[in-house]
Amino acid sequence: MHYRGRSSTLLASTLLALTVCLLASCGTTPPEPTTDTEPEVLSQEAIERRVKSLVDQARNSQSPEREGYLLQAAELLVEQNEFDWARNLLTSINTRQLGETDFLLHAELLGAVSLNEGAYYLAQRILTNPRLERQWASMSPEREIALREQRARLFELTGSPIVSVEERIRLDSLLTDLPAAEQNREQLWQTMMNLSQDELAQRAEEAESRTLRGWLTLASISKDNQANLERQQAQLDQWQSEWPNHPASQNLPNDLQLLRKLIEQQPRQIALLLPQQGNLARAADAVRDGFLAAYYEAEGTQSKLPQIRQYDTSEATEIIELYEQAMAEGADLVIGPLDKERVSALHKLPLLPIPVLTLNYIEAPLDTDTRESPEGLYQFGLAAEDEARQVARRAFREGHRNAMILAPNRNWSERGAQAFTQEWRDLGGEVSIDSQFPGSGNYSNIIQQALLIDQSQARRQTLTRLLGTHLEFEPRRRQDLDMIFLMADPEQGRQIRPTLAFHYAGDLPVFATSHIYTGEPDPKSNRDLNGVRFNTLPWLLNGEFPEKAVLDEHTREGAIYSRLHALGVDAYRLYPRLPQLQQIEEARLYGATGALRMLPGGRIEREQVWAQFQNGRARPMASAISDADQEEQRNDLQPTPEAY
Repeated sequence: MHYRGRSSTLLASTLLALTVCLLASCGTTPPEPTTDTEPEVLSQEAIERRVKSLVDQARNSQSPEREGYLLQAAELLVEQNEFDWARNLLTSINTRQLGETDFLLHAELLGAVSLNEGAYYLAQRILTNPRLERQWASMSPEREIALREQRARLFELTGSPIVSVEERIRLDSLLTDLPAAEQNREQLWQTMMNLSQDELAQRAEEAESRTLRGWLTLASISKDNQANLERQQAQLDQWQSEWPNHPASQNLPNDLQLLRKLIEQQPRQIALLLPQQGNLARAADAVRDGFLAAYYEAEGTQSKLPQIRQYDTSEATEIIELYEQAMAEGADLVIGPLDKERVSALHKLPLLPIPVLTLNYIEAPLDTDTRESPEGLYQFGLAAEDEARQVARRAFREGHRNAMILAPNRNWSERGAQAFTQEWRDLGGEVSIDSQFPGSGNYSNIIQQALLIDQSQARRQTLTRLLGTHLEFEPRRRQDLDMIFLMADPEQGRQIRPTLAFHYAGDLPVFATSHIYTGEPDPKSNRDLNGVRFNTLPWLLNGEFPEKAVLDEHTREGAIYSRLHALGVDAYRLYPRLPQLQQIEEARLYGATGALRMLPGGRIEREQVWAQFQNGRARPMASAISDADQEEQRNDLQPTPEAY
């Protein structure tokens, strides 16, 4: 079933009235039923006309015909992505009165609706229902494919990646359409690659299914060699010799199919364009240290290493001239520059004869992934916008819909707040408060005003004056919020979190960006941040990177420099994989700054790992929502059929 569509206020109001009329059994003359079931994109008028006809027929029919008409209407609405109103129809159906075939259609439709709306607890009730589980052997292949696809998505989102993979393995045996089968295997592969290398290896040992064990072993090989193409290829060759009959052996995941070509085409000389003097010199030193640390780490394991030539961008020489000089002196690839102005100058060129991996992004609107970029330009950096969009996606998946933003009045945080707002609203959320605070000072007044505590206190004073007596009164914050997005450094966060609790907002979940965490354990100071969820660089949260110990020992300390070290490490790991990320949309490089993917236009986006402060320490969180997160959704569920 293909789902497309839009939303329509006119359709919404009309369908709501028809549903109320249906439940009240009011009378009207039903129009002729529609017989047009072509999977076409319909106009709002056509959708309204067809749905009205089907609902009218349902109102004038008895069971089971009544439920059949409603299912037809709901199927049309889901086909057109009118999920809200499809849900209204589906939840009006008593599923106990449905035959087995109609029950399965109802489960598929309501499963699609609940997944689209982020109601994962509801989706789990529907898609693991005992009545559905009893029918796998008897249902049609088309229905089983649709339901197993939904289950695979659900299990991935709710923290059961291995169960999701098992569903996709079952799907693999059902799919006869080659593109669909390839897409399923790629999704299976990406689901596994979200697990750590240690977990992949452990799961492979425990797997009872030989097919699953083969997949997990292959994923472990890939995840363990993100920084070393040659070793990855050698272990891949060994895996194929040991697993010749595995489904992946003759049809490797797309990113692994390119390995030999990537090894053969690795640049032989890299030009590193960074300032050695001026305002950015210290930051550039940290990036350079990270880059060279990765280079020397690879020196002992790779047979082919590029020659590195450094160019100083702090001189008056134009960046275009430096680029042309590097190219004339034999560079196959340029890494840098670091400052936005020089990145913008390269971005204005119509064509770049040798590729450039910049270490910053151009100043541009938020939809940079759709902007025209010259061929050969790839932009990579530590953009706050990436982190903010990731927060929006996580919070929305957990069931939150109404956000308050707290951010300092700085340029970087303003961009992050705008990125969060755009992503949040695109998903379907609302931003009720967007408050800026100064870099330091007393945050109480700002939070008090944002939460409308001052208005609550003013009402008390008015009532006291009118009644002439003292009132027992506890101020209340506004009640329309269900989460807070915070952009703040640790010092700011340690003051803001208790202030929120003081102003009756301690129960609101707080989501933050990586700026809230330095990477240094400080449990005594960080107790005031307990409960805050944040995304952060893998570099700061785990010990998987051998370069970090060397850099921490021999280079300048500080959170900002540690992040720049990670940027340099990933610049080295990223450059040979640029063709892989460009050619394969699903491909990821799991690096020190996050899971890296390439958007249209050559922009590298980071997906960071998640953590939460507990007892003053940063504890890793699952990338999917947890059972507790699902529990929070239960009070907000729309009515559901009793059978679920």
